[in-house]
Amino acid sequence: MDISGFELRTPIASRREFDEYMGVDSGLLLNEEIEAARPDLHRAFARDFDGPLILRKVHDRCWVTRRGERVFPPELSRGAVYLARDPRDVAVSCADFFGLDIDETIRRMNDQDAALANSQSHGSTQLPQPLGSWSQHVASWLDDSKMPVHLVRYEDLLEDTPDELRKVAVFLGLPAEAVADATQMVTFHSLQAQEEQKGFAEQLQAGKRFFRQGRAGRWRETLSAAQADRLWRDHEAAMMRLRYA
Repeated sequence: MDISGFELRTPIASRREFDEYMGVDSGLLLNEEIEAARPDLHRAFARDFDGPLILRKVHDRCWVTRRGERVFPPELSRGAVYLARDPRDVAVSCADFFGLDIDETIRRMNDQDAALANSQSHGSTQLPQPLGSWSQHVASWLDDSKMPVHLVRYEDLLEDTPDELRKVAVFLGLPAEAVADATQMVTFHSLQAQEEQKGFAEQLQAGKRFFRQGRAGRWRETLSAAQADRLWRDHEAAMMRLRYA
């Protein structure tokens, strides 16, 4: 997608893109070898792009390879827009998305070794993406990215979408007209309609919606008191920091 000269590419952890840029079939590499190549992959993106800004979606925590290299080199980045959501609602949403029960989802949200597409079988279309626990993920981007970070809470985005997108645009140096266009494109009903017409590439389970309800606080209707308390005990500091007390 092109917005007034700014290019949007997603996702950033595509095996196809890795194979094209790095000149090697990622299916022939160990996860450790892919990890070591990730910083160079992102440098290749920057080197080959002649526009003002590439916008990339990232699932990973902000992490460092075993060689000590930052996977997302801060010298190449204007900054990161970090989208946070109440972990109690994250548990509900992720359980539905991955087809897991709530207790298993909560366990994974506190797993320091949690990752996406981390199987050595290479059956995924995406590269391995370390996540860490929910609290680790938050801290990695807000405290240790070595680049400017703009925090957006999902709940605030629902409450006042135009204002939150305006702040993002200011942070990234995007033109004002991009905000007005984007606001119409990303209303929840608009996203549902687009998914109905075209599908959504990242939905794992056929027949289920990715854009389901778009509400904040749904955990109150879904989680037991013990499940909500467990998330609070596991992530109290980060939840307090992001005003999810």
